[in-house]
Order: sequence, then structure tokens, then C-alpha cells
Amino acid sequence: MSEGRSLPAPAADQGLPRFAFIVHMFGPLHRRVMGVRRAHLSAALGLRDGTDSADIGEICRLEVTGAGRGVVVALPLGPEQMLTDQARALSMMEQAVELAGQDGPLDAVGLGSLCAVVASRGVALAEKLPMPVTNGGAATAWALLENTLAVWRHVGGPVAVIGASAPVGGVVAALLHAQGIPVVVSGRRAARGLDVRRCASPEEAVAACRVVVGAGPTGGNVTAAAAAPGTVVVDVALPGTLRGRIPRGVRVLAGEAVSLPPTWRRGFWGWLYHVLAGYGPTQAFACLIEPLVLAVQGRREPFSLGRRLGEADVRALGEGAARLGFVPRLSSGWRQVSVASLPRQITRDGTDA
Repeated sequence: MSEGRSLPAPAADQGLPRFAFIVHMFGPLHRRVMGVRRAHLSAALGLRDGTDSADIGEICRLEVTGAGRGVVVALPLGPEQMLTDQARALSMMEQAVELAGQDGPLDAVGLGSLCAVVASRGVALAEKLPMPVTNGGAATAWALLENTLAVWRHVGGPVAVIGASAPVGGVVAALLHAQGIPVVVSGRRAARGLDVRRCASPEEAVAACRVVVGAGPTGGNVTAAAAAPGTVVVDVALPGTLRGRIPRGVRVLAGEAVSLPPTWRRGFWGWLYHVLAGYGPTQAFACLIEPLVLAVQGRREPFSLGRRLGEADVRALGEGAARLGFVPRLSSGWRQVSVASLPRQITRDGTDA
């Protein structure tokens, strides 16, 4: 393996829509794995601090056979470095896109994790690039909505949406409301324009519902004790929505997981990326597939950029993802969770409805 930062594209991939997905290192272990990936001895031994742009490198290549292909490129910066020196991080993102485009023009760029945050939800990077940049919000909202609906059909009752003043939470609240589902939010600014129940605090909203959507952009903003036994939290917040010890009988499930289609190609490094990124070997987080769908559809307007996230964009993303074979799935860690295993709505006398 050479020390070059990218590998030649397979001949069979030529001509398909192309996307790049930009991520960052989660810690020293990931940086060392990247050193092995690039056959860079000093990085593999943990002797690099992540501040050199020469350490930007390709992690893996992904493809939906016959539809679209992409490359995941990693910045060597860790989370604290990303937040401390955001100008450096933004410059590295631009270089990562340039690296990803060495094999041919890119049709879309997606941002993962803190990359979207540091790039002002993608706006700061989009200003520097000719192709559309998307921040993953539409795919996250689509998966969160579908997974919430699956839980709600089993549990029933009103749904509390925590974080409804932010783009993802707001659009999920609107889409739930459009289906006639009672929605509960906290704060006067949340879910503006919707006829929903408004509570004085997130704890009051959670206590009123057995289905809770966690979409707060900062996470950890609800005291866990507010959730009663039988509550199911469908969560995309980082850190998680509930703060403190999770009460017995409360289930917290990942809301952003999607199953991989049989046409998903990733190779060894792609498999390892799925595992180290926390997806697990049989699923991915929805934000990863947003630039893929954008590229395949040939859209010039991103599905989500900045605080702009509309209901029509979420629906369009979902339709495109479904055509490619992606299906939202409830999970706990790497394990898929069956809706049938969840508690049904609890009545006032404490029994299942």
C-alpha cells in the first residue's frame, strides 16, 4: 500500500454519480487506524497530533451498485481540536473535498458529526465549493420520523418532541402533526405555527407522553427521572436526550439508523469504518446516505443546509433513499430492536393498554 492519500477508482465505477462524505477523528485510536490505512508509520504509532493537513486521508469507498458511489475522507483533527480551531477545520474540509475529487468531479458533499457544526451547518463550506453541500439534517429527520411512527403505531398516545425549535425537531414535529398525531413540545418558540400542546419545561413534556422524540441539538437536556416506566425515547441527540440514570422500564433507541441494501458495496475498509464510526456492521446512520441520494438525483439544491429544512425536502430524501433500498430501523447499539418487544401504552391503573 502506498503512502498516497487516495486510491484509484475501480474502472467499473466510472460514470456513476459521485459524492464525498467528510468526517473527523473521534480520538487517538482512529488516528492510528488511519495511519495503518495510509501505511504512514508515525501516524500508526500515534506520533501525529492531527494538526497537519498532510494527514487528511481517504478512509474508504462506498457504492450502491449501478446507482452511485462515494468516498469517505477523514480530517485528522479530534473533536476538541475541531471546536478550538474552527478556521483550521474548515480549511481542512475544503482540502478533503479537493482530495475526494481527484478521480473526477463530485456531484455532492455531505458532512458528518462535528464537521456540519463547525461549518455552520454546511453554509461556510458551501460558500467555497461549486457542488451542493448537505448537512445530513433531512436524512436524519426522515429516519427519525419513520422510526418514531413505527413506535407510535405500537405504543400510541401523544408524542413529545424535544428540540422542536431546531431544524430536525421542528420538521419532525410538523410531519407528525400533519398525520394527525398529537404533539407535545416545550417552550413558546418550539414548533411555531402548529397547533400543539406547549409545556413549560422538557421534563413536563416527557412526563406527559410515552413516545418521546429526542432531537435537541445539544442533547442531555432532560432529567431522566421525568420519563415514566413504559416510555420509549427515539433519540438522535448527541449526547443523548436524557440526563442521568435511565429509569427502569424506559427504553432509549437510536432514531437515525438505517438498514443497508444488498447492493451496498464497501470492502474491508468500509466495513471497518462502519464499525469504528459506531454504525455496526449491518447498518449506517442516515446522514451518510444524504449526499449519495443528492448525487443520484442530480439535485443542485441541497436537502438541508444551514437552518433550512423543509417538509418537502425530507419527503424527497426519503423517497430517494427508499428507491436505493435503505430502510430506517430501530436499534440499540448495533442490535436491531423489534417494535413488538416494546411496551404498549400504560393506562392510569399501571397496566398495558
